[in-house]
Amino acid sequence: MKDIINVYAGIFNATLDDYLMRGLDCPSPVKEAVSYAMTGTGKRLRPMLCYLGAEFAGKSCEEVSDFALAVELIHGYSLIHDDLPCMDNDTLRRGKPTVHVKFGEAVALLAGDAMLNAAYEILFGAVYSSRDVLAASYIAKYAGTTGMIGGQCTDVTDNNGDGYDEKSLLSMYSKKTSGLLIAALLSGAVSCGCTKEEEIDLLNFADYMGVAYQITDDILDCTSTEAVLGKNVGSDEKSDKKTYVSLFGLESAKNKAKDYSMRAVACLSRYGEKAEKLIALCHYLVGRKY
Repeated sequence: MKDIINVYAGIFNATLDDYLMRGLDCPSPVKEAVSYAMTGTGKRLRPMLCYLGAEFAGKSCEEVSDFALAVELIHGYSLIHDDLPCMDNDTLRRGKPTVHVKFGEAVALLAGDAMLNAAYEILFGAVYSSRDVLAASYIAKYAGTTGMIGGQCTDVTDNNGDGYDEKSLLSMYSKKTSGLLIAALLSGAVSCGCTKEEEIDLLNFADYMGVAYQITDDILDCTSTEAVLGKNVGSDEKSDKKTYVSLFGLESAKNKAKDYSMRAVACLSRYGEKAEKLIALCHYLVGRKY
């Protein structure tokens, strides 16, 4: 699976490089901060899901390159803001200093803002049909308060509360982490003409996979190293943040991640060959070491 991921990452990186050279109209030093944040060794999971959504619907990666770029810009801005001292206060991302460490907090904040707005500029230029409008609306919805931002809001306001239970935690993961995975996969599939039934199955798949992915992140945060992950480890414990591991223990977290990955796979098992890459990706992400 790693080789397949690298192929899709290569396709996306070519699109990104072209955008950074030709399409990014932004003054210094914010432009340099955006380029710094967007380039590196990221897995490019969200663009890949966008591409796989298109392929699931019988189209090619080229059909959804703008959607993939928009989703990854949104993901990139969220990481910059997550790393800020007022949020997670992390100093390492993808093996290099975080944007606010490199450029200062003000430039980091503006770079994130620029990336979010750039994503919507790209989406407005990518809408040619009613399917495209729906695809773009899914990105807006699941990147916003219904999804990622809603989950982040819960994370920073309620996470340390004594009443935080499994249901609350999994609901937060479903928004914070699954949100952009849903946005990526649905935007690719919907813009390329998937059926309503397929759309629902893909949404549930991405939701379950996102929860499994986040629980795996919780596990890696307390079992891996900075050299392997390329980011700070142990930060959840230092900030007394509630995670699946801290609430229920390491073994329970491993079992829950496996459970949610199995739920994800079950959503697409009836689709046969055209779902093979998505199912393989789900297994890979839950078993990953970084």
